[in-house]
Amino acid sequence: MPIHYAYPPQLAQFVRYAWEAGVGATLLMEQAQLEHVLSVAYQASLLRDEDRPVRVRIVAAGPEEFDARQGPPSGLQPLVFDEPIPYTPEELRRLAVAAKYHRALVGVSPLGGDGRYGIWGMLQSGPGWIQMAQGGRGPAASPPASALLVRVLGPGRLAVGCGANTLAELRGGIVGAPGMDLFRSEWVAALFASSRAELALLHAAARSEAEAAGERWADLGPDVIQLVSQAMVRRFLAAMVTAHHGGTVIVLPSATAEEDIRGAGPLRLKYAFRDGEARKRYRGLILGLMRAIARAGGADGVTLVDRDTYASLRDHDLASLRDAIFEMSQLIASLSELDGAVVMTKRFELLGFGAEIMGELPDVRHVAHALDLEGEDKVREPLVADGTRHRSAYRLCSRVPDTLALVVSQDGGVRFIANHRGEVTFWDHTIEVLDG
Repeated sequence: MPIHYAYPPQLAQFVRYAWEAGVGATLLMEQAQLEHVLSVAYQASLLRDEDRPVRVRIVAAGPEEFDARQGPPSGLQPLVFDEPIPYTPEELRRLAVAAKYHRALVGVSPLGGDGRYGIWGMLQSGPGWIQMAQGGRGPAASPPASALLVRVLGPGRLAVGCGANTLAELRGGIVGAPGMDLFRSEWVAALFASSRAELALLHAAARSEAEAAGERWADLGPDVIQLVSQAMVRRFLAAMVTAHHGGTVIVLPSATAEEDIRGAGPLRLKYAFRDGEARKRYRGLILGLMRAIARAGGADGVTLVDRDTYASLRDHDLASLRDAIFEMSQLIASLSELDGAVVMTKRFELLGFGAEIMGELPDVRHVAHALDLEGEDKVREPLVADGTRHRSAYRLCSRVPDTLALVVSQDGGVRFIANHRGEVTFWDHTIEVLDG
């Protein structure tokens, strides 16, 4: 049976449908114009500059839609050419060298009366948008919500959206919805709910002591607590993807973690860390960052710190703690490069690395592939193409149902694996990195 591959015209149809369904507005581009913008981007994706693939971001909006007084980190700096240049694959290839994927965009808009697009200039954004995806707090500049944004990710790979939201992707000749950010799912948040509740209690006790001493602390919104607790995980996953080495991080339920790594448990740690404050450092950093945010918000006269307020806070203690969390993420990524898994608990304690998954484990022959964030829509797949790293993670999650396994492949693919509703299930997690 022949395989029917999709190309820019099919992607354009999908984008228009997704735009109207997701944005609730009409895409203000003729279908021929949309196909033209996507076709040029697609052809550019197949080119190379010396030995590098073309990676570039393209925004379809006129220069008049951007404030010339703005610039990074919170705004977009429009740099308009004296004369527009043709919007062609070759010009995109050339400009991609200067308009770095993670720091700039190429601006295009219609020229003349025929509706064809030309390149009017560049927009400097800074890397805030990708740093936020990797656990940073922002600020991040993004195009207007009404503007079409095309990201050329690699050969034959495009992502298309509006503003900061991705609506569709073309990968391997297949058009579909964008990849999933599992940190936005309810089930991942639920896995760590008890740990966050414990952190909130400890933070409340520290706040009571501080306010008794005359300090003023702001309340922390739930989105801020979640953002802070996710920061290191997002960052070590990004570092693992960038390394192109592959690795596994196992997150065990705190109540049974010691049993799971000793005696008849399914994990053998070659390099186990001694119990103490050092292996609990990330937990301490989270608490310290929560306190610093509340203290800085109170000093600024803020009653409640939400995600946007957090991005605007400027404080020496905040910067120092974020640097420490970044170093922890780099440590975990480095440990994952050794054979075996890195092992943590849901209370964010680092137990050790070089773990071997062994013992009497269930023989998993099929796994569920989740097609949406919450695993409502999934298909069962046989373990045919999966390697040893993935198979071991499937068997461990079957044996220890409350475990979360994060598996990164050498090609940069990231999978979240869990025993979800009584069935071993995996999700493909989408992550942006600064290189590659």
